[in-house]
Amino acid sequence: MIKVINIKTIKKILIIMAVILIITALIKMVYASSDSKYKILVDVEESKLYLFENDELKKEYKCSGGKWSTPSPIGTWKITFKAKWGEGFRSEVF
Repeated sequence: MIKVINIKTIKKILIIMAVILIITALIKMVYASSDSKYKILVDVEESKLYLFENDELKKEYKCSGGKWSTPSPIGTWKITFKAKWGEGFRSEVF
C-alpha cells in the first residue's frame, strides 16, 4: 500500500531540512573562524601537557592520564570553560 503525502507536508519537511542545513553550516563557520591564539597538546604516553601561544611553545607541565581500565580519550577537543581548582588534589608529590 502506498501512502500519499500532500504537497504542504512535503514543503514543510523541505523547509525544516533547509533550516537544519543552514544552522549546521553557520555553526561550522563560527568554529572554523575562531582560531584561538592558545593551543594545548597533551601527550598521554609522555604524561606531559604543552601550552602553545601563537604556535610557539610557552610552558610544559607534567600531567597524568587515565588508567588502563579507563584510558584518556584521544582526539581533538574544545575547552568551553575554565574552573578554579585551587592547589590541586594533594599537597604531597610522589
